[in-house]
Amino acid sequence: MSVATPVFSHAVIDVDHQAPDPLTCLVRAYDRAIRACEAFDHDGSREAISVLRCALELDSLASKSFDALYAWCEESVDCRDFVGAAQCLRSLRDAWHRAAQAKPSTFAHFRAGQQVC
Repeated sequence: MSVATPVFSHAVIDVDHQAPDPLTCLVRAYDRAIRACEAFDHDGSREAISVLRCALELDSLASKSFDALYAWCEESVDCRDFVGAAQCLRSLRDAWHRAAQAKPSTFAHFRAGQQVC
């Protein structure tokens, strides 16, 4: 069973630094957004979350779901709930970071229906 994932335009996410792969670029974009939220920086938070939203290609259902999460984070920041937005972004960031660290054999076992510990 394949899991739909959003498609990101990594060039938009990582203009200032060259990263080895799109997932690393994505994790860096999350890091910037989380740091801005943790600093209670309204404008910086909105800008960083906007980068994540703009990088989505909204052709898939998964991408639309991510867009809805980012919209919620922006609304939270507008209501000065920086902690809630940072928690949401950190959860997403950690999941993508784990995906970036996964070994190819892990995915082969998953596709074969084996439990991966």
